[in-house]
This record gives sequence, C-alpha cells and structure tokens, in this order.
Amino acid sequence: MISGAKSTATATLVLDNNAEQQLSPRILELRKKIQNQDYLDNAIQRIAQVISNHLIDNPEELKFRD
Repeated sequence: MISGAKSTATATLVLDNNAEQQLSPRILELRKKIQNQDYLDNAIQRIAQVISNHLIDNPEELKFRD
C-alpha cells in the first residue's frame, strides 16, 4: 500500500445468465431495489426506528454486560 493513498476499491459480483435464471423472483426484485438510494435510506431509517423502539421498551438492554 502506498502511504497517504486513499483506497477506492470496490467489489462487483457478476453472475452468468444461467445463475440468474435460477434465482427466485423475490431475490431479483430485491436486487433491483437495493440499487435505489432512496429505498436504502428508507430501509436504514426503518431499521433504526425498530432498534430504537426496542431499546426504549427494554432499557435493561442498554446496560453493559461483563
């Protein structure tokens, strides 16, 4: 690694047509959805809301465990 360089590497998963035909329609639908930034933002917001509600309802889970 070059000192001071910023890493911008990304990984891409490529499936051949045969593999994609074997996937369920639901998986194909979700793959399409996660390409949409608004969908991802809303999904993250929903997850955060569920976690927040859970922690409010169960404050003992906020305590540190040994």
